[in-house]
Amino acid sequence: MRGLLLAFVLCATGAIAAETLGPPVEFPNVPDIPLPKGVDFDEPFSKDQPVRIVFGVADPGKQMRESLTNAAYSIMYLKPRGVPYAIEFVLYGKAVLAANQFSEEHSGYIPLMEALHDKGVQFRVCNNAMGSLGVSPADVQPFMKVTPAGILAITRKQMQGYHYISNPDGY
Repeated sequence: MRGLLLAFVLCATGAIAAETLGPPVEFPNVPDIPLPKGVDFDEPFSKDQPVRIVFGVADPGKQMRESLTNAAYSIMYLKPRGVPYAIEFVLYGKAVLAANQFSEEHSGYIPLMEALHDKGVQFRVCNNAMGSLGVSPADVQPFMKVTPAGILAITRKQMQGYHYISNPDGY
C-alpha cells in the first residue's frame, strides 16, 4: 500500500512520466515517423488549451502537399495524447483549383483532405480567387466551405488566437 501511495505521489508530482497514448492516427500517403526514445517537447502541450492552427495555401503544388502533410503529422502527435486541436485550411489564389471536385489535375489531394476533415480539420475556399479562376461554388468539394475573402479569413483566425502557418516553398 505504501509503495502504491509513493508511486501515486511520484506520478502526481511529475517524477514519473508515464504517458498513456491513445490509438495511433493514420492518414493516406503519410508514413508514420516514430519519435526516438527521449525525443519530445520540453514542455508538453496542455489538454486544457487547444492547439489552434490556420494554414494559408496559395499554391496547389508543393505548398499544398507540405501543408496537408504538416497538418496530418500535427494530428498524429496531438490526438493520441488527448490534446485538443482546431486546424483550418484557407485555400486562396491558385490553390482553389484543388478544391474543385471536378479537377483531375489536383484530385490526388482529395483522399488526404477528406481524412483530415474526418479528424475535424476545416477547409475554407476564397470566393475572390474562385471568381478569378472560374471555379463556381457548385464545383467545390462538399466538405469545404466558401469564404468571401481568403486573406480576411486567415486574419480572422489569427484574431481568434490561431497560429498562421504558410509553407512558401514546399519540400
